[in-house]
Order: sequence, then C-alpha cells, then structure tokens
Amino acid sequence: MKNKSKILAIILFLAVLEMTFCLVPSPALAQDMVITGGDIHIQEGEQVNSTIVIFGSTRVDGKVRQGVINILGNTEINGNAGSVVAVGGPAEINGTAWDVVVVGGPAVIRGQVSGDLVAVGGSVELTSSAKIMGDLVIVGSTFERDPGAVVTGSEVSLTLKEALGSQIVQWFKGFPFPTPTSPVFWWRLVSLFLTAVVLVIVSILFPKATAKTANQLAVSPILSFFWGTLITFLALPTTILLFITILGIPLAGMLWLILACAYYLGFASLSSLLGEKVLTALGRVQPELYISALLGAVFIGLITWIPYVGILVGWLLKITGLGAAVLSLVNRYR
Repeated sequence: MKNKSKILAIILFLAVLEMTFCLVPSPALAQDMVITGGDIHIQEGEQVNSTIVIFGSTRVDGKVRQGVINILGNTEINGNAGSVVAVGGPAEINGTAWDVVVVGGPAVIRGQVSGDLVAVGGSVELTSSAKIMGDLVIVGSTFERDPGAVVTGSEVSLTLKEALGSQIVQWFKGFPFPTPTSPVFWWRLVSLFLTAVVLVIVSILFPKATAKTANQLAVSPILSFFWGTLITFLALPTTILLFITILGIPLAGMLWLILACAYYLGFASLSSLLGEKVLTALGRVQPELYISALLGAVFIGLITWIPYVGILVGWLLKITGLGAAVLSLVNRYR
C-alpha cells in the first residue's frame, strides 16, 4: 500500500499552484498510499502524507497532510485533508479540506473548504453548515445552496456553452492570457489536470514501455517526428479506405484504438523525458518516472497556453511523441 507516490496526491495544485514542490529535491515520505481497485480508510487518529485511489473509495476520518486523489470512486472527508481531487465520482466534505476539485461527479459540502472549490460537471450542494473560505467556481454543474452556507470569496457559475463557446475561439486566435475570472482559464486548467492524470497513470501502469519510448525519443527525435507526421497525415485517408471496403470497418476502429494508445504512450514518454531533464538539472538524482511525467506534462500544457505559437509547438511535440511510440513498438517486435 505504501509507495513513493506523494506527487500524485496533489496533481492539480502541484501543476498550477505548487509546482515548486517538484522543483526542489526532497526525501521520499513513508506515509504515501496508492491503491488501484481497492479502498483506503484513514481512521480517526491516523495521519498519512497523501493518498491515491483508482477504482475504489477513499474515506478520511483522520488526517491527510498533503492531499487526496480519487479517480472513479467515492471520496469522503470526515477529518482533515489537504488538497482534494475527485474525478468521476461523488465527493463529500464533512470535515476540513484545503482546495477541492470535483470533475464529473456530485459534490456535497457540509464542512469547511479552506481554499477554493472548483466543480466541473455533476452537481454541487452546499448545506447550511458549509464554509468556502476561498472562491467557488462551478462549470456545467447544477448548484444548490442552503441558507446559512458561507462563501467568502468570489462566485463564478457557468454553463458548458458559456465556458467553452466563443472564448475558446478567442484562445485559438491568440488572445492574451486569460485571468482566473475568465471561463477559458478554468477550462484550460481542468484540461491540463485531466491530461496530467492520464499521463501519470500511463507511466505507472506501463513504466517499461514509457521508459523505452522516452529513450527512443531522446536517441531519434528527428526520425520520431518524421514518422509521427507521416502517421498523422495517413490516418484519415486510411480510415476512409477501410470504411469504403465495409469489411474494414472493424479494422478502422482497431486502428484508432492503437493510435490513441500510441499517442498517450508517446505523450507520457515525452513528458517524462522533459521532466527528468529538468529535475536532473535541478539536482534531483534519478527522479521517479511518474514524477518526471507529471512535471513534463505541466510544462507542455503551459507551453500550449502561449498565444499563437503555443498550440503549434504543443502539437509538434505530441506528433514527435507519437512517432517515438510507434518506432519503439516496431523495434520491440523486430
């Protein structure tokens, strides 16, 4: 259960508000818990550094010092927790938490959120005992607020159409970097967070493939870019030809499934390579693969935020990663 995975527990806030945590070398803490397909229960009086649960439930009656991540499961905070991130499942804050982010699931707040509460999709309920000491940002979620609920910061509530409409067009046109009061800022933030989560999971589940692809990328960046570009241009015509043959329709589905896997493997490898170089330059010896992937994903995500050139540079990097993944897989079966 114990693992050197503290960085996962604060993915969102590390990516945006606490990046310095990765930039400064620090010893691994023993009280970091990661579980896939199971549950974590921090009992009253118990303290841990951070928790990660994928396909399971998280219940905190004690104290989690840094943060809680739960993906596709239930999250219940009855004690004290740092940053809380729940993706694809319900979250209940009955005790005290710092920043809380809920994506694609209902959120019920009965206790205190000492920082900000951000909800994307699902629903948000603030009971009469709820206290939000920071900002409340709701995107595409239903909102219910009982009398007595306190929000000391600003409140922003938007539909998905409002959040992802004309302002995305402005972003692609290269408008100035948006402020936190802009809906597109939160859309970018959530996109960066979800991408980082996926890439970290890929690096954890497939460490050898990620490392080999990263090595392929470091050894043959130009060749990787060439193959990535070629695959990108041939993917659509090949799909059309397969659809024309009727019998090739299942093959078209398999083709895009393989391309999706190669894309995320390449992206995770590219992120880990970039993150490793940065952490090594800062004095961190042999950084963990998923930490490097997380840091690299953050940097690439921030690069894509740059007006005009950001999206182009980001896609060039991702295409190169795709090519490296394909080359690595081809070399493996030679």
